Amino acid sequence: MLRRFPEFDVSVGVRRSDFVGTPRADQRNWLLERTLDEFCDELVHLDGLAKRLVTGSVRPAIDDAWAASRARYDDRQLVIQGQQVMQDWERPLMAALARQVAGPDREVLELGFGMGISATFLQDAGVRSHTVIEANDEVAAHFERWRAGYVGRDIRLVRGLWEESMGSLGQFDGILFDTYPASEQEFADHVLNDVTFAAHFFPHAARHLRPGGVFTYYTNEIDSLGRAHQRSLLAHFRSFSVEIVRDLRPPEDCHYWWADSMAVVRATV
Repeated sequence: MLRRFPEFDVSVGVRRSDFVGTPRADQRNWLLERTLDEFCDELVHLDGLAKRLVTGSVRPAIDDAWAASRARYDDRQLVIQGQQVMQDWERPLMAALARQVAGPDREVLELGFGMGISATFLQDAGVRSHTVIEANDEVAAHFERWRAGYVGRDIRLVRGLWEESMGSLGQFDGILFDTYPASEQEFADHVLNDVTFAAHFFPHAARHLRPGGVFTYYTNEIDSLGRAHQRSLLAHFRSFSVEIVRDLRPPEDCHYWWADSMAVVRATV
């Protein structure tokens, strides 16, 4: 199986006769040819998309003292240990995430407070209750200052890592996941070597959603979802939909995102 393009060649050589062992040979050929065509289409698409990326910059290493590390805020970004945890170019993206889970009758769980951008959009849209899990001490203090602007609303803070607290929390109507890796090991395992950083949270989200509940998250997907990403979602959720937030403008020195769009997922149980 070979595909030739002006810019590249792609071939698949099958070594085992029982690999993709379908009942008939034509079924196997159809599956493999389709997969090869999809891969080639992805390469052609990436060639055009790559021209729109900003240059980006090298991310420093994360040490193990994330909770106690200083959180530096300015009008543009939140930086912890030199990590650009959140930047203001994300506002359209955070608005789209908040829209997926907000509603006047909904109890919403948000993982990661950051600059409070998505939390503010949730409060503007309206929710019945709003619980935030936050691991960093100084970000938690920033949350308290933010919460003071919403007197009388049901807004709660759970301190620490979500891995430590999820088991004690109940059910929600909506969950928004946008945390940052707290160690280099977590970055390697769940950013570099997984379909999306939120994937290791998928089973927890599904367990803590009421029937019909909605889960959304920061996807790290530019303008579609990879097939492995889709399979991972469907292993835990009944269905999902995708919208693309366009015209994003990450700065040239951004550590963590370089494209002008990102996919937003609405997964339901």
